[in-house]
Amino acid sequence: MSVSGPTGKVAMVAGRGSRHHLIVVADVEGFGDPRRTGPHQQAVRDGLYEVMAAAFAAAGLVWENCYREDRGDAVFVLVPPETDKAAFVETVFPALVTRLRVHNDSHPEMQRIRLRIALHAGEVGYDEHGVTSSSLTLAFRLCDAPPLRTALDTSPGVLAVIASDRLFDDVVRHTPAAAPETWRPVTVAVKEAATAGWIALPDHPYPPEPGSRASGIGRPGTGVIPRQLPAAVRDFTGRAEHLTALDALIPPDPGTPGERAQSVVITAVDGTGGIGKTSLALHWAHRVQDRFPDGTLHVNLRGYGSGEPATPGEALGGFLRALGVAARAIPADVEAQAASLRSLLAGKRVLMLLDNAHSAEQVRPLLPASPGCMVVVTSRDCLTGLVVTDAAHRLTLDLLTSSEALDLVAGIIGPRRADDEAEAVGELVKWCARLPLALRIAASRVAVHPHRAVADVVAELADDRTRLDALSESSDEPAAIRAVFAWSYRRLPAEQARLFRRLGLHPGPDLSLPAAAALAELPPAHARPLMTALAEAHLVEPISAGRYRLHDLLRAYAAEQAGRFDTAEERLRTLNALLTWYSHTARTADHRLHPAFMKIPAVVTEPAHPHPITGRGEAWAWLIAERINLQAALQHAADHQLNQHTIPLAHACRFLLSAGSPQEQIDALNLGINAARQSGTRTQEATLVLTRAEAVYRLGRLDHAKADLDRADTLLEHLDDDTLTVYSLNSRGLILLHQNRFEDAERYLLSALPLSRGIDTGRWEAVVEGNLSAARCGLGDHQCALVHGERSLRLRRKAGDLTGEAGALTQIARIWQGMRAPYRAIALCLDAIAIGRRTPLNRDDTLAEPLEVIGICQYRLGNTDEALTYWQEAANLYDNIGLPRKAADVRRRATQLKKEGRRRDAFGEA
Repeated sequence: MSVSGPTGKVAMVAGRGSRHHLIVVADVEGFGDPRRTGPHQQAVRDGLYEVMAAAFAAAGLVWENCYREDRGDAVFVLVPPETDKAAFVETVFPALVTRLRVHNDSHPEMQRIRLRIALHAGEVGYDEHGVTSSSLTLAFRLCDAPPLRTALDTSPGVLAVIASDRLFDDVVRHTPAAAPETWRPVTVAVKEAATAGWIALPDHPYPPEPGSRASGIGRPGTGVIPRQLPAAVRDFTGRAEHLTALDALIPPDPGTPGERAQSVVITAVDGTGGIGKTSLALHWAHRVQDRFPDGTLHVNLRGYGSGEPATPGEALGGFLRALGVAARAIPADVEAQAASLRSLLAGKRVLMLLDNAHSAEQVRPLLPASPGCMVVVTSRDCLTGLVVTDAAHRLTLDLLTSSEALDLVAGIIGPRRADDEAEAVGELVKWCARLPLALRIAASRVAVHPHRAVADVVAELADDRTRLDALSESSDEPAAIRAVFAWSYRRLPAEQARLFRRLGLHPGPDLSLPAAAALAELPPAHARPLMTALAEAHLVEPISAGRYRLHDLLRAYAAEQAGRFDTAEERLRTLNALLTWYSHTARTADHRLHPAFMKIPAVVTEPAHPHPITGRGEAWAWLIAERINLQAALQHAADHQLNQHTIPLAHACRFLLSAGSPQEQIDALNLGINAARQSGTRTQEATLVLTRAEAVYRLGRLDHAKADLDRADTLLEHLDDDTLTVYSLNSRGLILLHQNRFEDAERYLLSALPLSRGIDTGRWEAVVEGNLSAARCGLGDHQCALVHGERSLRLRRKAGDLTGEAGALTQIARIWQGMRAPYRAIALCLDAIAIGRRTPLNRDDTLAEPLEVIGICQYRLGNTDEALTYWQEAANLYDNIGLPRKAADVRRRATQLKKEGRRRDAFGEA
């Protein structure tokens, strides 16, 4: 029967009775604020449902399938009973934070949302009036608890969560990814309810609290343990021997009697495509990851399939970020990245799943060295090199046994149907050659048509003579699976088949619905049902809300069909439409993210259906989600000399400095520079070369930076471009400032200053004024430095450059500190820090320097303990943004202070 809540939303309820549910209550803070008009409240309600639906989708739940009732400013949801509560808790809250930030960044203040969430679990009764239970009542009381309201009110974040004491003990405390050590116990007394709860602030967590019953789980420094495993196949069947073999290889727990420390355990799982290597590895890893309390790392190395395999640097960067290393603190060199990973994993018990490896060389840099860690590698290659030189245990997968294959089919179509048509099921197993992927597709074809007999499906296979020959006679499993793919593909309507072929042309490992729509040359709303139909046919796999991927064999097959049925002109037009969509959206996101920064002069065609990006948060979220696809699209454009796409994509990839690493940004710029040289566009080449000079300068490669500046100057001789000339002169001044050659730096900066006036938003003039201030400060001329610094601040504010404003305030604070006005300097630094906390994309940049200056001021005031505290925090932030020399200088100063234990004027330099 269907039960409707007050909102008219309908959830399917199978009769009366009761069921156990995870109960979620979400309430909007300040919904009744008198300043919220009717349209404001409607926008908030719409936003609440959009945010909740997206967060549930991230946990693999279909919002429409969850029973829910509306409460005006709140909603309660009953999560389906079969849902994994731990997976829900560790997935939904980060997704909620992300979606709330995107909503808030794109709406005016009165339409922004901050949420209180209550979690409980228990029996819920159903009848013709709806649902009721004491558990549901308790969840509402928790959401109304004054401690939860206070927690959100005093938090700068957007979300506060309270869990019942029982749910915390049963679920949260055993879910490391939920950071249980950052939850705080509270007493709840609301109406008749008197109970205990646990509160967390997911986007501004409480510091880990040692000694509580929630402690001892989080990773030092972050309170978060990575659990990166994708979802496992629900109906995994068989492979008992292989599971047992993997179980036997798990390193013993520390302190186990009679066991001694051993080297890292490496297991190489190999077998042909479609044999079930990934399914086995994921099923086993999910089953045992509690044996690895320090985390579970996963990467798809893309060794087989379309596009380029993942580089070791790409995989290492992802692991280091997952382990809490800031993107800018990740070394550029692969060997240094590998060393950092080994250091982080020393003494830890971590499980690593390296899926779809291409070769041993791709894997070796990713291997830890710590006893207690375990690595599982899957590959179509036998990885003999790992077996020989790294003592890997080899585990080869063959076809399923007949009984395992029958069990798999029965699990998909249901045991009753399998028993009723046992003979036909046996034929189906035979035609699919006991290959797991083929069996899954064929059996699913039966399962989605409950009135179709298994024998009918077998007969359809038998009628396709050319494909049946390959399926029944060939011992080449990839050829066999091609026949099954062809059978599924043949059943598609023309429009679905056309989109499926085009998906094979996508250069990245996955794609979003709007990207699929760009390939289809359709609006996203029209592409959505086509992608849904392809997912139901098991030709694409939904991996999160609005994102899909293809098995690499399916991708290759789709591309093969595109080569057969679409002309070269059609394929070229399709790829151009996709690259146009990526180029345009990336440039839009880049402009939203860096509104005051220099733009590259490039004509980017607007796609037929542009992807809207309205604010910085939405721009950042899109760039992060599409990072690998953007790099793949850039590489594809460069490989095919599509310079009109390569150049703007390379420039838009400057976000990689924060999201990836300086080296990833440099790699992207290299492709753009080569494209600009090929096309003979000097302005574009000079822009990209100057951008690369800045990136290599950040890595401390001054010789490379100077070489790029020399190249830029050669190009500028043929151009009349004041902006690029200012860029070059300012960059040379920066290098000289770095070398403490203040007079030489000032000469370049004074040459740049008149050219910078009136350029773009005034940001360039502000940049030059700020660097002139630093030069005069270095020369001891504080009055002149102050004039330049205050000009820079005014210009930054006029341009709306928040990050630059924080930097200008810090520079002025340095001047006042040098003029023996520590209190004034501290006040300016606190203003800079407040701005820094509002600019999350560059937060460490805007916090480290003012903290360092406050430390100097505290020292001058005789507050040595406070000075040491500020310097330590500044040094940590300098490490995070990839400035180890600055960090070392600050730590050296702190160490010297500790040794001397007295004030020294030498610590007061600007």
